[in-house]
Amino acid sequence: MSKAEILKGKTPVTLLQELCARSKCSLPMYQFLHEENSPHGPNVKLFTFMVVALGKQAKGVGRSKQESKHEAAWQLIRLALNLPADEDDDMVAAAGELGSLAALELGADRVSQVRDICIQRNFPLPEMELVRNYGPSHAPVFEYECRIRDIVRRGVHATKKGAKQIACQEMIKTLQSMPVEEESLQILTIDQAIEEADDTNENVIRTYREYTQSDNKKKLGVTIADRHTFFLELSQERLDEARRLLVDPNETTREKCMRIATTLGLKSKILVANPNLPMIKGNHMSTFELLSPDFDCFIIGVGESFYTEVCDYFVRMLNIQLL
Repeated sequence: MSKAEILKGKTPVTLLQELCARSKCSLPMYQFLHEENSPHGPNVKLFTFMVVALGKQAKGVGRSKQESKHEAAWQLIRLALNLPADEDDDMVAAAGELGSLAALELGADRVSQVRDICIQRNFPLPEMELVRNYGPSHAPVFEYECRIRDIVRRGVHATKKGAKQIACQEMIKTLQSMPVEEESLQILTIDQAIEEADDTNENVIRTYREYTQSDNKKKLGVTIADRHTFFLELSQERLDEARRLLVDPNETTREKCMRIATTLGLKSKILVANPNLPMIKGNHMSTFELLSPDFDCFIIGVGESFYTEVCDYFVRMLNIQLL
């Protein structure tokens, strides 16, 4: 069975807790072990959690505490159910000699990520092709290419899936280096992007992930439920204060936007008319960034609607009913 078939829409943490309840065992105990800086930049970190349950223990590594906790839970589920390692686990093991960051990158689903980028930018979907394979049967080597029109990037690995992942990772780097013109999120076609990239020696970086850190490897895909959980696990005192702020008729929307993160005890970064996000009309978009280690929260907008969008986001996350 695949991981998705086993989880059935549940998170690994939830499923492990249910397994313990069914076995009438103590609930899982999680321990945060350490965090390490990535060689890809000071803002990229790896976190390690250990979980003990059902008489077993397992570790998980992730780009956030939440991700590493879920990974630890999944590894223990595999041990408890005697599940064989899948190809992703083989890839991570094969990359282990290169360090935890390399192993984590190979375990991420870069194929889905490059497809998502293509959909967002109205590019043709990527084509994957096995170029060649060689080596003895006990140590094969596979070479895959990822192609989008005239852009071709290749990856080599001991597994087919690993080669696909590496090829897609190289393609992601290329796509992220392409310029993106923003006006109400209107994006250049691939032909325009390629032409503009060829016309300059230094590509203009205008997307969020590029201008904050061009080599950011943080995995995408945090669910809305996980985001709700993150906020709702904050202290009740801060949650109450934040809710009072958001419904206070005496506070302007702009003031609420500027104060909401601090009220929740979180760090944020607000740039009005962000110079990194120029629009075709000549003005700039404003940005709100929540500096959270658990997931990305990046909101963009123009004028007063920007402040409204930030406040609306927190209204949804904090389950506030507005009259």
